Amino acid sequence: MAVLRPVDLKTQPAPYQSRYMVLQKVLKTLEKFHAASPELGKKAVEVEASVAKKSASSQSYRFNASVVLRDILKSKGKLDCLEPSSKKKGVIASAAKLTKSQAMETLQAVLVDQATLVANGYNTGAPEKTEQMSDTDVQGVYTTCIRCNTKFRKDQIMNPTTCRFHVQRKKFNRETRQGEYACCGETTNSSSFLALGCKTLFHHVFRPETFSEMERISPFRNTCKVQGKANVLALDCEMAFTSCGYELIRLTIVDFFTSKVLYDEIVRPFGEVIDLNSEFSGVHVIKEETSVSFDEMLEKILHESLINKNSILIGHGLENDLNVMRLIHDKIIDTAILYPRGHYKSSLKDLAFEVVSRRIQTGEHDSSEDAIATMSVLKSKLGIPLAQDVWE
Repeated sequence: MAVLRPVDLKTQPAPYQSRYMVLQKVLKTLEKFHAASPELGKKAVEVEASVAKKSASSQSYRFNASVVLRDILKSKGKLDCLEPSSKKKGVIASAAKLTKSQAMETLQAVLVDQATLVANGYNTGAPEKTEQMSDTDVQGVYTTCIRCNTKFRKDQIMNPTTCRFHVQRKKFNRETRQGEYACCGETTNSSSFLALGCKTLFHHVFRPETFSEMERISPFRNTCKVQGKANVLALDCEMAFTSCGYELIRLTIVDFFTSKVLYDEIVRPFGEVIDLNSEFSGVHVIKEETSVSFDEMLEKILHESLINKNSILIGHGLENDLNVMRLIHDKIIDTAILYPRGHYKSSLKDLAFEVVSRRIQTGEHDSSEDAIATMSVLKSKLGIPLAQDVWE
C-alpha cells in the first residue's frame, strides 16, 4: 500500500509531522477492526482531513484528533460513527458510559503542552525573560491602576483617591461601529460624564504581572514534589484586590468523576483588603475565625489525596487560579485554550450556555458552580455523560 499523506489545506492547524502521525494512528486504529485495504486508507485520510479542517489551532487539533480516535475504539471501528452528521458540537452520538481508565486515557490525550502553557501565562518554572525597565520601575515603586489606567505609587495604595472606571470591558457593536460598555450602555464616542466610568471607588489597584512580582508576596511551589495517585480535579478561585495586589480569597476543588466538592474555603489574603469584588467573587466578608490562612490552605490541598504531581487539573483560564495559588503544575486541561475565539479567550459563561445549555453567573459568581460548569463543558466535548458518577 502506498504511503498515506495528509491532505494539503490552505490553513494548516498543526505541523505536517503532527498531522502525519495522527493519520497513521487513525489508520492503525481502523485496522484493528477492518482488513487493510486502499479504501480503508482513503477513509483514514478523510477522517484526518475532517479533524484538521475543523481545528483552529494546534491544541484544538490534538484535542479533536483524540476524540476521533476514542470514537473509533468505542464504536469498534464503525465507519458511520465518523460521519459529521453523527456529531453535534463535539458530543458523540452514543452516550455510552466509559470506564475510569478510558476516561483517563482521553483526558491524558488533551493535556496542554508546555509551550502552550507558557504562551498562556502559566508558570512552568522556566526562567523569566529580563525586561528593560527604568531605575524607578526596577525598584517596584510605581505601577498602573488596572481599572482606570492611572499611574500611582504602590507605597501609597492605601491613601484615598478617586478611581473612576467601567465595571465591564467594552465590546464592539457591529451595527453602530463603536465600542459599548455592557455595564452602563455608554459608548466610546460618548461625551457624557459617565464616559469616564460608571463606577467610582477610592483606591487604585494593581495586579502583579511577572512571577518575580508575585513571589514578593509568596513563593511558587512545584507540585512535582508531592507524591500521590493520579486523580482529576477541577479548580476555581475567587480573587480580591489588596494592598499587595491581586490575591486569592476563595478556593474550590471538585472531583471530576463524582462532581463532589472536596475543598471549599475562604482564604485570608496577605495584604489589607481594598476591594473584595463581591459582585463577581460572591465573597462579602472574610472572618478571622471562619477562614484559613494561605499557608494553611496549601498544607491541606498539597496532599496525596488532593493535588499531587500526578493530578490532572481542569479549569477555565486556569493560569489565573494557579498564579494566585502560587503553584507550578504540568498536567493541565484548560477549556479556555480548548475553545479559542480568535485573539480572545471565550468566557466560561458563554461556553456553559453554548455547549451544555447551562446558565451560570446570573448573579454573583460561585466558585463551585464555575468549577462544575467547566467539568461539564469538558465532559460534553469528550462525549462523557454528564450524569455519570459511577465508574468501573
